[in-house]
Amino acid sequence: MELFRKIRTETLLIVVLCMAAFFVNNSALSTDGEEAKIVVTARDIANMGNWTSPSMNGVECLSTPPLAAWVAAFVERMYPDNISAQRCVSAVLATICCLFFLGVARYMERRRGFAELATMVFLTCYHVIYMGRMVSHEVYSITFTMGAIYFLMRLFYDSRYYAHPHKWRWALLAGLMMGLSFLSNGIMTFYALFLPFAITTMMLKRPELKGRGWPLLLTTLVAFLSFGWWYAWLFTHHPEATGEVLKSELAPWITGHARPWYYYWRFFAEVGVWAVLALASFFVFYWRKRVSTKRPYLMSMLWVVVALVLLSIMPEKSMDDLVVLMPPLAMAVACLIYYYIEQRPTDTWGKVLFFLNGFIIALFIFALPFLIHVFMTNQHIIDFGTAFCVNVLFIGIGIYVAVSTTRKEMKSVVKGVLALFIISECLLFSSIDELVTNSNHRSIGLVNTDKLLKEMPIYHNVDETLRMELVYEAKRHIQALDLNDKEAVMKALPCMLVTQKSLNDELPKYIIDEVDTMRVGVFDDNRLPQRNSHYRKELVNHVSVIRAKAKVMGHDDVDTVPSTSQ
Repeated sequence: MELFRKIRTETLLIVVLCMAAFFVNNSALSTDGEEAKIVVTARDIANMGNWTSPSMNGVECLSTPPLAAWVAAFVERMYPDNISAQRCVSAVLATICCLFFLGVARYMERRRGFAELATMVFLTCYHVIYMGRMVSHEVYSITFTMGAIYFLMRLFYDSRYYAHPHKWRWALLAGLMMGLSFLSNGIMTFYALFLPFAITTMMLKRPELKGRGWPLLLTTLVAFLSFGWWYAWLFTHHPEATGEVLKSELAPWITGHARPWYYYWRFFAEVGVWAVLALASFFVFYWRKRVSTKRPYLMSMLWVVVALVLLSIMPEKSMDDLVVLMPPLAMAVACLIYYYIEQRPTDTWGKVLFFLNGFIIALFIFALPFLIHVFMTNQHIIDFGTAFCVNVLFIGIGIYVAVSTTRKEMKSVVKGVLALFIISECLLFSSIDELVTNSNHRSIGLVNTDKLLKEMPIYHNVDETLRMELVYEAKRHIQALDLNDKEAVMKALPCMLVTQKSLNDELPKYIIDEVDTMRVGVFDDNRLPQRNSHYRKELVNHVSVIRAKAKVMGHDDVDTVPSTSQ
C-alpha cells in the first residue's frame, strides 16, 4: 500500500485542520522576541544585501544559523513589513511537518486511521499551533528533522512493503533534511528530537541495516555538505566569528538559567485538551497489556522519556523547548484513544479514565461561553452577534461531547474536540491579542507619524539592553551610543535617544548644558499587561530629541506623538 499516493478523507481533514490551525487569522498574535530578531535580521539582509554576513540592527550576527533569516529576507523583499506574509511561511512549514508526522505514524502503525488520529492529536497541541503561527527557527528545524525521520524510516523499512524501496532516494532526502535542520537551529533539535527517536528505534524497532551502509554514508555526507558549507564559509571569511558560533551552540549546556532538573515536571499539560490522557499514558504496565497498538505505544513512551531526560540534564531550560515532546506525546495519546475507539472500557480504571477525560473536556467547553461573556463581550472585544453564534456552537459541542462520553463513543469525543478547535481558530483567534492586551501599550513606531522625527536617527544608551522588539516596531536601526562620550554624542546630533529612565537621569549634566532637549514621550511596547510574567521593563522607554543649541526645530517640549495604541 502506498503511503502518500492515495488521498484519504482523513488526510483531507488534516489539511483542513492545518488551514484553520496555522493560516486563519495568522496575524492575530503579537510579535515575540525571537520573531522580532528574525524579521529585523531579514530587513537588514533585504536592504543591505549582506546574505553571507547577516546583521541584526546593523550589527554583524553570525552566531545564529541563517536559514530562517534568509527565507524571511525573500519574503521581506516581496512583501515589505508584512508580518502575515512572514507567518504564512511558518504555516506552510508547520503543515509540511504535520504531513511528515503523518508518514512517520503510518510506518510505526499500519492500521487504518491510526496515523491520521495521531496527527489530529498533534495538530491540537498548543505548542504546535503556536509554532505554526510565529516566525521562529524551531518551525524550520522541527519540520526538517521530522522530514529526516520520515525519509530514514522509508530507507530502513520500505523493503518490507515495496519491491523497489529506492534506498538512494530516501538516503539523499534524509541527509538534505538533516542538513537544513542544522542550518535552521544548530544542534538543538537534533539533540532533543532526532537523537531520542534514533535511540528508541534502535531499541524497539530494529531497522534493516543490510545493504544500507553506503546509503547511510550518503545521508551523512549530504547532511554535512548541506550545513557544513556555511561554517566553512564563516571559518574562511570570518575566522573571528568561529568562537562566537561555537559559544552559541554550547551555551545551552554550559550556561543558562541553571533551573532544577525537575523543571519540566508538568510537561504532560503542554498537550492542552489531551492532558489527562497524556498523564495516564505513563501507566505503562496497565496499557501494554490492553492497547492493540503495542509497538507504537511503547516506542512513543520511550521516546518521551529519553527526550525528557536529555532536556532535563541541560542547565538552560525553557517551556518552549517542550515542543519536541509533542510528536511522541501525540502518538501515545493516540494509542489510548485508538484503544477506546476499538473497544469500550470494561474495567474500573479504564471507565474512570474515559469518563474523567470526556467530562473534563465537556466542562471546559461549557465554561467557554461564560469566559467569553466576561472577558470578551463585556470588554467589547467581540460584538454580541459573534459571541452569541460562538456560544451556541460551543454549547452544542459541549452537549455532544458529554452525550458521547456517556455512551462511551470516543470517536465522537474526538470529533467534538476538532470542531471546538476549528471554531475557535476561525472565529475567536482574530481577537485573542486584544484579550491579553496591555492597556498602556504605546508603540515606539508612532514616532514615524511625525515627518521630522521619521528622518531622524535613533540611538540608545550603550549601557542598557536593547530589545529587538523596539527595532522591529521602529522599522529602522537603533544604534548604540555612549552617553558619557561627549564627542560621540555631539557628533550624533540631532537625534532621538531611547533611554529606560528619564533623559536627565541618564545624560551627564556637562552634556545637557550644551544641548537642547525635547521630550517626545514614554513608550510601552509590551503587548501583555503588567501583571503578566512575560511583561518586560526593558520595553518601557523614554524617547527624547537632543540637538545642538544653535538649531531650533520648531517643536514645543511636549509629547509630539499621539498616544494611541497600534
